[in-house]
Amino acid sequence: FRRVLFRSGPDVSGVGLDNPGKLEMQYGLGVGYALSKRLTIRTGFFTTNKIYTADSGDYKSPYTINKLQKVDANCLVYEIPLNLVYNFRSVKNHNWFISGGFSSYLMKKETYGYHYENSWGQPQYYKRTYKNENTHFFSVINFSGGYQYHFTNRFSIMAEPYIKIPASGIGVGKVKLNSAGVLFTVGFKPFLKKN
Repeated sequence: FRRVLFRSGPDVSGVGLDNPGKLEMQYGLGVGYALSKRLTIRTGFFTTNKIYTADSGDYKSPYTINKLQKVDANCLVYEIPLNLVYNFRSVKNHNWFISGGFSSYLMKKETYGYHYENSWGQPQYYKRTYKNENTHFFSVINFSGGYQYHFTNRFSIMAEPYIKIPASGIGVGKVKLNSAGVLFTVGFKPFLKKN
């Protein structure tokens, strides 16, 4: 690898654009390898909590829940992205870039609160937790773009807004979960080419 990336930033997930969840921080460590002067491949490991609410029509319960109204979700997710980055021409110490790729989600802990009605029409609430039951490989499509500033040949910083669109259902309820946020990155090159 050519660059180590220390990454963090706010992330919000939700089902549909009109139903955003709670803003949470994500943290991760990445690596980047330059395939050419313009193209870089990046991967890494991130962790974040996805906290959102899904309507009954968006949550496909694995078992029957009588008159399900909505589901509150709090999921600890490990994410492994694989992205291809195109770097535009640098001007002095500045450059812009765009990126696209896929992420795999490892659902470490999923907690769901079910709001439903019983047979007499009275509101009821039930909570259930699942651990290490769902893994979704290349299940999320990533798009991002950003700005990079190089302090030296070794150190740089990046600001990178992104969106993540589901390619398949996520978690126990197979929810079509969207995410958006901004990643702030400190980049470090441990090895420099000798002139």
